[in-house]
Amino acid sequence: MNAEVLRGITVRPLRNGQTEVVQAVFDRLGPHSRRLRFGGAKNVLTRGELEQLARVDGDHHVLVAWHDGAPVGIARLVRDGSLADIAFDVVDSLQGNGVGSVLSQRLAEDARAAGIQTLRATMSAENRASLALMRRITDGLKVRYAAGQAEVVGRAA
Repeated sequence: MNAEVLRGITVRPLRNGQTEVVQAVFDRLGPHSRRLRFGGAKNVLTRGELEQLARVDGDHHVLVAWHDGAPVGIARLVRDGSLADIAFDVVDSLQGNGVGSVLSQRLAEDARAAGIQTLRATMSAENRASLALMRRITDGLKVRYAAGQAEVVGRAA
């Protein structure tokens, strides 16, 4: 995968073990964004969490959005056969400016190219931005709410 520039955002794959990139994006998420992403208060990522989030292999695919030389968003896919769990993080200062859209579209393209048919995400039930991203990159989206969380599943569009 080559870097591409869309809307001033460069998207490149994360290299396995680039924990400093994951940490840099996490550091620019405010408490509300962290709660929406991680389902509760999250002040720090443990070493183990960083390593897991920076894992890239045949089943783990991570894209990073860069703007002005800094990482500003991450899209993560974990494959399980023809299904993949996905998640997105966009730094607070650039939320609502198309970073999530660029990342989600690119991740969906990569998923389809890899033969992944179904995308699934678990998020805070109030995370409307992530739900909107899922609606744009999937067909037949189904949403199930339970205990303040939403599990969304759809066909990779």
